[in-house]
Amino acid sequence: MAIVLTRLQSIGPDRLDAAIEFHDKRSLIRGPSDTGKSYIRDCLWYLLGGDKVPKTFPLAEGYQELLLRFTSEGMEYEVRRALNGGAAAVCKRPLGRDQDFEAHDQDIGELLVELSNAKDHQIIRSLSERGPVTGDDVRHWSLWSQTTILSDEPTSGPGFGATKRISSFNLFLTGTDDAAVQLRKKSSEVERIKGQLTSAEDALKRVQVGLPSNSTREDVADALKRVDATLSAITAQYEERAATLRGLRREIGDTSDMLSRATSLRNHARAMIARFHLLEQKYSNDMERLGAAGEGIAFFEELPTLPCPLCGTPTNVQPAPNDLRSDAPRRYRAAINAEAEKIRGLRIGLLAALENERRRFATWGAEVDKHMDRLSELQGREEAVMLGTRIEFSANPKELAIRRSELAAQLATFDEVERLKAEIERLKKSKLRPRVQVVRDGGTFGRSVANAAKALLEAWGFQDIKSIALDSEQCDLVINDRPRLSYGAGRRAIYLTALIIALMEHALAHNHPHLGIVVVDSPLKAYADPESNEQRDIPVGTVTDQFYRWLSEFAGIGQVIILENERISTQTSELLHPIEFSGIPGVGRLGFYPSQPHPKTPQRDNDSFSK
Repeated sequence: MAIVLTRLQSIGPDRLDAAIEFHDKRSLIRGPSDTGKSYIRDCLWYLLGGDKVPKTFPLAEGYQELLLRFTSEGMEYEVRRALNGGAAAVCKRPLGRDQDFEAHDQDIGELLVELSNAKDHQIIRSLSERGPVTGDDVRHWSLWSQTTILSDEPTSGPGFGATKRISSFNLFLTGTDDAAVQLRKKSSEVERIKGQLTSAEDALKRVQVGLPSNSTREDVADALKRVDATLSAITAQYEERAATLRGLRREIGDTSDMLSRATSLRNHARAMIARFHLLEQKYSNDMERLGAAGEGIAFFEELPTLPCPLCGTPTNVQPAPNDLRSDAPRRYRAAINAEAEKIRGLRIGLLAALENERRRFATWGAEVDKHMDRLSELQGREEAVMLGTRIEFSANPKELAIRRSELAAQLATFDEVERLKAEIERLKKSKLRPRVQVVRDGGTFGRSVANAAKALLEAWGFQDIKSIALDSEQCDLVINDRPRLSYGAGRRAIYLTALIIALMEHALAHNHPHLGIVVVDSPLKAYADPESNEQRDIPVGTVTDQFYRWLSEFAGIGQVIILENERISTQTSELLHPIEFSGIPGVGRLGFYPSQPHPKTPQRDNDSFSK
């Protein structure tokens, strides 16, 4: 079962009726802000049992009562409720009959539960309570305000009511309620505990058979203590020998470290000696080179001064005549002698350094030999300890170990007896345990709703959806491996719209509980907002046009009512026949309420709303 909204009306003395007629499948109420679109959703929530009174604004002044008609299973219902609060009055009559409405003595919330096929279904309402489905549970998943549709809060809403809304969502999804969830132990659980008690008593009898009749737990514990003392003494002797080995190995480690250091320093001295020998060879080569240069200068001094053999230019007018001055060879010889003296000074220092490195090499070589001898000595002592004669003990360790195992087994048996006695006592006094944790899994139903939502989104222009899934614990979609709430407000709203429509069609198709209507306030507004920083991969016009085109062709199960700001194309408007609010006095329909109050007609026919 489900309901179909047909008419919403607001009346007051000396006021024209403000009325909206709903299509039985699809309705679009479109217009700018502040024309009463959100007010329509608030009125529906209020008339269907909500506590929140619709807000007041100037055009609503003078109106006193709201009326709502809807049909279900061959009956037509009328709900009246004062705009200043109070309970709702429900009337009904057979659908299509020209007769007055008769009072229906039933709370509107209870009526909605019954008509949504949720009566007698149980859901978890809190961590420790289970109860029937209420009108709030079915309203929550059908009527969506603009604030809620754009919210980044979970779909179940904040506060203590989230638990029951998650339960009702899964009821609509799977058709299975929480009646089978065991919050407290039943008779079957008590019988199970009795079986455990019998098993524990039988186990106690079996264990007691294996105990010696003339011994007590204290006797066994004392004997085990004596065996442990003997084994500890034997262990102490082993530990003493181990301590000796640890001392030797510590010395071996220290000696190895000193050997390694001495070897490193000896090798360093050897490397320095090799380098100094190489430097000495360089100095010798430099001295030979300087001697050859001096001989060349002496030869040059013996040469006569001649003009150029080619041009006959005298030497005193040739380039760089300073090089031919009589004192030039003398200056060159002085420079060579200075360089030779410097090299001789360096060779003296080099020979001293070389001698120092030779002494270091000899010193560290002696250290290496000393540490190697010490290391060999320590290793010999370690081997002697390891291969020494086995220590004789006054008791046989093997026999002690076997005896200890026997005593330990007997002591464990005594402990098992004590444990079983405590378990028997606990089972006798066992009380009811808290309820088990509820784990929800939408299974194939969740996959079906996710696929239906994906088909809707693709029809609305979102071709970028690679994967989609329904998280039944969160009552929300996971799109392209991202939770819906991780997207911007525009996509969040459209994705949620697809989910709640898909859930409605799925529930009605499988005869699961659902109110049968979906009312959504401004699903496209945030995505189309030009001031939004949200990344919009699909053009706003594409999404708007394809959403409206889908709505104009919607002939599925249930009723969809959309309240929206975005403009509609002429072609789609001719198919959908939206209710257009202009927001401008004198131009079309102003909004939900007329711009000026007018005297009402004195008489209405029987098919109109009447008290």
